[in-house]
Amino acid sequence: MLKNLSVTNMLYGIGAAIVILGALFKIQHWEGGSLLLTIGMVTEAVVFAYSAFDKKTENETDKSRRTDPYDPKAIIDAQKEYVKEIKGAIKNISLINEVHQNQLKLVKGSTDAYKKINTEANSLAQQTYFMSKTYYSILKAMKG
Repeated sequence: MLKNLSVTNMLYGIGAAIVILGALFKIQHWEGGSLLLTIGMVTEAVVFAYSAFDKKTENETDKSRRTDPYDPKAIIDAQKEYVKEIKGAIKNISLINEVHQNQLKLVKGSTDAYKKINTEANSLAQQTYFMSKTYYSILKAMKG
């Protein structure tokens, strides 16, 4: 595992970890937060400066771009890959549409429920109004 790591990647990770710890110390107002942030940021700056001059290895270059653009086999392979990507996109869009349709059904059901609640609330308000009016009339009659 460690033999696949480059020194640059390791320094990126260490610098980022120190910056995150420094930020945590600063947020919590613990001692040493400023120092940790400074060390981490300096480490990141040095690694960024170093990586600007880092040569790419053979494995890091994109070999697929070096194929002959007029090679029929390469064209067919590229077309197959494109069709595969499009089929995946169609499948994803279909799933999104299905979820959207289900959400619309839920909204419609909620809207119908709200309409029913509103109708019942209006009916309750009318009945309460008539009861109040009747009660008022009774009290008025009792007073004479």
